[in-house]
Amino acid sequence: MDFDDETGEAADMPRSQAFDPAEGGRPPTRAEEIAAALEAEIMRGELPPGQRLDEQALGNRFSVSRTPVREALRLLAASGLISLAPRVGAVVARPTVGEIVDLFELVGELEAAAARLACERMADHHRARIAEAYEACRRASRGGDVEAYIARNDAFHAAIHAASDNGALKRQIALLNKRLMPYRRFITFRPERSQTAEQEHEILARALLAGDGTVAAQAMRDHVKVLAEDALILARSLRL
Repeated sequence: MDFDDETGEAADMPRSQAFDPAEGGRPPTRAEEIAAALEAEIMRGELPPGQRLDEQALGNRFSVSRTPVREALRLLAASGLISLAPRVGAVVARPTVGEIVDLFELVGELEAAAARLACERMADHHRARIAEAYEACRRASRGGDVEAYIARNDAFHAAIHAASDNGALKRQIALLNKRLMPYRRFITFRPERSQTAEQEHEILARALLAGDGTVAAQAMRDHVKVLAEDALILARSLRL
């Protein structure tokens, strides 16, 4: 499949949306800044599932009182990234394997809807962006850099979401993906999965660029779904 070259500019990469400074036309509060920093660490796996988040330690780290820390933790709890419990405090969310599989199943259906809508609604600039993002993702999958591949994969999916022209759908997918990001590293981006994922991306890209919504939707489901083997590897890796 021939596509235009991807520039690789960082500006093409999707970024966190839960605590966007531009949202509402105002700068972020200190609590939102702290929440965004912790969110990024959870999504990168630096704060693992089950990790306790101590208010005093966080206050010292960010040089603030406990008040903005507590508000930040409430924001993270509202998005499902942490849990708050009496006498325990804040803990990075630790869902069961079954719950994770359920979330992957749900996001797969939403992603499939985005792919179908993209086929129906995409303009020429959407088509070009999808083609470029796919090619960049294909190159990254062969480069051996996991972080680069994750970023390019996210950019490919973001191009599809943009082409779907449905803001509510994009927001729901983004929220679910934030909850799933720590586990995607163990499931979607395992080394032995790279060749399969590349083949899945090619099928998906071909269907999208051909405007075949039915094939594109099914290709997306197949790409996002979690198999029993993946869930078992996840459970052993994270001791869930």
